[in-house]
Amino acid sequence: MGCCRGSTFVFDGKIRVGISFSGGFDYGYFGWVVDLNTGNEVSQRRFKLRDSISTVSNVIVSDGDFVSSYSEDSKIRAQKYFWALQLSKSTKNYSEIARQINEPNRTVHGWLSEGQTPWGIKGANKLKNANLLPLVADGSPHFKLFVEIFAFVLGDGTIGKDFSGVGLTGEKEDLEKLKRKIEANFGFTTELEKRETTSVTKKEIKGRHFTQNIVGSSYYLRIHSSPFARLLHLAGAPKGDKVVQSFKLPIWILNAPKEIKRDFLGVLFGNELQCPNIRAKNAFTSPQFGMHKVEGKEEAIVYFLNQLKDLLNEFGISSSKVCLDRSYKTIRKDGLISKKFYFGLDSHSPNIVRLFNEVPFKYASEKKARFADKVEQFFENSKHLQNEWEIYEKVMQMHSSGIGRRKIYKQLGLPKAYFYKINSWVHYGKKPLYYGELDIPETVVKGMM
Repeated sequence: MGCCRGSTFVFDGKIRVGISFSGGFDYGYFGWVVDLNTGNEVSQRRFKLRDSISTVSNVIVSDGDFVSSYSEDSKIRAQKYFWALQLSKSTKNYSEIARQINEPNRTVHGWLSEGQTPWGIKGANKLKNANLLPLVADGSPHFKLFVEIFAFVLGDGTIGKDFSGVGLTGEKEDLEKLKRKIEANFGFTTELEKRETTSVTKKEIKGRHFTQNIVGSSYYLRIHSSPFARLLHLAGAPKGDKVVQSFKLPIWILNAPKEIKRDFLGVLFGNELQCPNIRAKNAFTSPQFGMHKVEGKEEAIVYFLNQLKDLLNEFGISSSKVCLDRSYKTIRKDGLISKKFYFGLDSHSPNIVRLFNEVPFKYASEKKARFADKVEQFFENSKHLQNEWEIYEKVMQMHSSGIGRRKIYKQLGLPKAYFYKINSWVHYGKKPLYYGELDIPETVVKGMM
């Protein structure tokens, strides 16, 4: 037969396990398209390496992508596993199969008689059972939940360095809700626990160093699935310490339908965005979204934050330029210096109300309730504006019919202050506050939007 080596590709969105031969055959690839669960052959032919390109445009992570992310030894083992499945259809002599694929008899026996599978295939099967592989941007409930967890990882979450699992930090009520969804949709084992935390933070402020001891508690949701952790990483989520890494939003998020982007931003902003406050009778503060990065990663974090700004802009939500917080630096335990980069949302009230309506916070029930309270307060304080909007419309209608500003003022019997307002409306194109930018509901109900 000559010498051989294995290769794993994707063709038409399916995993293709190929064995290449030299000596006795023309050099090339020959293999099978097989089902990951059963090993049943779908087709068999000679093909070229360019067949590895998937023709399914909305596949984010294919079966082949996943299996190929394991070590070289694991990939070879997976290829031999499929080869053994194919050979077993023509012979039940496990020793002969073991000889042909150059694997121990006990390994082949485990594969063919005891249902054992190599790590990469086992992980792929678990994800397939959870309807997560191939990972397809199809708007299904499984994909929408994947997007939510992906966003959580970019915020208050982490992927273990060795793909040991996924950890999410948040409020108990929110994590309990997420836990139920994960178990119901994916079947993964999860664990929710309260953690008491003690940390020491060192900061440099105006050249002076300060140390602060922080004691607190938080709830932590652990998702016990190494394959799922690996899938998140393959889809673009960083593993380990995010502060020391460069990462950006993947193309599949940037090209996703608006509803997927809304879910993504809703979770991420629920994690990391400040809750807007009322700073005057009918005006909001400017909430900030910020992240820390070690020195040397400044360009990467600015790029990432600008990507988020672009997504917000798609919902008509405007924001400031990305800025460096120059008030302090953080000195990490490893000696590296981290800095905070941030952008603020335009505090113009219609912009903040648009955020509330278009990108509602997710898995941040307490923050969402506070935001709803502020929006309700804003609308209550702004009801008087409707009267001025009605006066403005009457004034402009009368002016368009040829009536001068003095006669308009007298005919409407307005207070003295309106004499100057009418002048600014008619001659300078001014408009009343928020006119044409807001719809004030007749009855404001908490959380109605």
